[in-house]
Amino acid sequence: MNSQPIAIAANKIICKYRSHDKKDSADAFYSSKETEILLKRYRLKQPARVKSINAKYHLVTNVEQLRKLLDPLIDTIEKFGIDTETTGLDPHTSKVRLVQIAVLKHPVLVIDLAAIDQTGLTPLKQLLASNCLKIGHNLKFDLMMLKSTGFNLEPPYFDTYLEYKVLTAGLKRSNTLETLVQKLLRVKLNKSAQTSDFSRSLGKEQLQYAANDAAVLLPLHRQLTRHLSKAKLTATAQTEFNCLRAVAQMELNGVRLDLDKWQLLKQDLLQQQARLEEKLQAHLVTRNCSTDTLLAELGIRVNLSSPKQVVAAFNRLGIDVKSTSVRELIPLAQDYPVIRWLLEYRSLTTKINTFSVGLPQFIHPVTERIQGHWWQMGARSGRFSCREPNLTNIPRDIFTRRCFTAAPGNVIIKADYSQIELRLMAKASGDRRMIAAYRHGEDLHRLTASFLFDKLIENIVDEERKLGKIVNFGLIYGMGVAKFCLTTAKKHDIYLSKFQASQFRQKFFLLYEGVAAYHQRIRREWQAGTRISYSLDGRRRVWSKRTRPTLNELLNHPIQGTNATIIKRAIALLDSTLLAKVPQVKLILVVHDEIVLEVPRSLADRVARCLSDCAIRAAKPILAPIPVEVEVKVLDSWGDR
Repeated sequence: MNSQPIAIAANKIICKYRSHDKKDSADAFYSSKETEILLKRYRLKQPARVKSINAKYHLVTNVEQLRKLLDPLIDTIEKFGIDTETTGLDPHTSKVRLVQIAVLKHPVLVIDLAAIDQTGLTPLKQLLASNCLKIGHNLKFDLMMLKSTGFNLEPPYFDTYLEYKVLTAGLKRSNTLETLVQKLLRVKLNKSAQTSDFSRSLGKEQLQYAANDAAVLLPLHRQLTRHLSKAKLTATAQTEFNCLRAVAQMELNGVRLDLDKWQLLKQDLLQQQARLEEKLQAHLVTRNCSTDTLLAELGIRVNLSSPKQVVAAFNRLGIDVKSTSVRELIPLAQDYPVIRWLLEYRSLTTKINTFSVGLPQFIHPVTERIQGHWWQMGARSGRFSCREPNLTNIPRDIFTRRCFTAAPGNVIIKADYSQIELRLMAKASGDRRMIAAYRHGEDLHRLTASFLFDKLIENIVDEERKLGKIVNFGLIYGMGVAKFCLTTAKKHDIYLSKFQASQFRQKFFLLYEGVAAYHQRIRREWQAGTRISYSLDGRRRVWSKRTRPTLNELLNHPIQGTNATIIKRAIALLDSTLLAKVPQVKLILVVHDEIVLEVPRSLADRVARCLSDCAIRAAKPILAPIPVEVEVKVLDSWGDR
């Protein structure tokens, strides 16, 4: 259907409507308000024009060209866009083929490293190491690939990928360069050459593709900088940029897994699994199966992976269950040991399949270490995530973590923030009792336990303190009774009745009135329909118009988001103070509240002091007047105590 006549007619109606009194008249078919709505509905939106790009570029294939083009830039420009094209995606087996440099009012320089003698690349190395602002998209990849090829891309950085993640944290958005350029610059990038072979002779299409990707970075930086400033997220983005080099190096470093220890652990877990299975079979199987057709068909064993068979066996024992879901089994676990054994068996089976069997498959053939893929803003709160494998999800038990060891001659140094989330809750809520406890050096878990059990703090035993710790960390995020029972059982093998959990919950919020008031304030915001949350340092999370946050999410983000910022500031301080200056010191893991290094034994004491100092300096401005405590240990393995 031709829309042009409709557009002309709509414009006539609009002009006529504007020239008359907009008050309702008796003979009007539509009221003035209805007319406004109709006009808005029928106004035609002009489709956004998207243009293609063919950036001018200069192919650099010899030392003379490189010097002539780069020498004038090194001390005169303030910023440049940078991109790379590589022979593959693995920095341990692939190399950089092209380096593209985009400078304002200049053709893009496409530098072919394969055509230039390595001894003549000094001008490029000087530019990459200069104080100019380096603008790129997903700079972590470029940093790693350049490092493996012998180049150091030094800060300062502006990563358009991370910047857009900061702006859209919490939303499901594509963050590819192609998407950002089309959305913000109205430019269509031709990505057909993206998967082509850059290890051989290069064609014009590949060179143009490389030039285009670099050419859009400077205008994209200009647009995104304005968006950051308007959203008041410049400081958050800068935090991400400041720790970028350290994160790239952490991914290159990898972590060492002792396969001999791992094999022994696997055998031990399999033996535990076998013993549990025999115990379960002894209780679930009834040899006299004449009254139960299904069990008669099963023979003498129950398939523990079959919900149907397990339910039938439980029913025969007089346990009234309709499924084997965790939600249904956990409330019964306190009364039926066989249910606890089944839950333990399942947990053990998951651990064996996910970690004991799966983890060694990720050992890299070149480095002989596990090279996880780290994402700075992998979680919606801004916290780190890791994939292939997920190193942030390694079980906390000492036997598993002792398999992660330092190379010969090295040690592991681990910094762990003490009760950082509780301290942040004390800061966010202003809870006087919590703040006073921390300022006077009291043990908050014992304080909570003393109130739960109506005992003096000095009389609290370790098991009671453990329960106080579980209550503290569970209830600061508003966990309900049912979920609290579920979490306590799954994570800590402590089975509480709903009545016990309810009593603990009531006592917790009576003890910490400031936390209770904070929860009520967030609840009111949630009921009012808010779709935005800020951390204590201004890190933002948003929800789309089609989704609504849960109350737990709104309670969670101010704490988790601030925690993410603290960890990243600590890493940035550590990078500028130590990591960049002493390459033997390697950042290998960032797991929740822990920062883990691998260092030569001879440097251990000095590095431990530096790590502690950086961690405290990162958190102190946010937490003040609440003191910061960081526990730093020098160990032979990650799991040592």
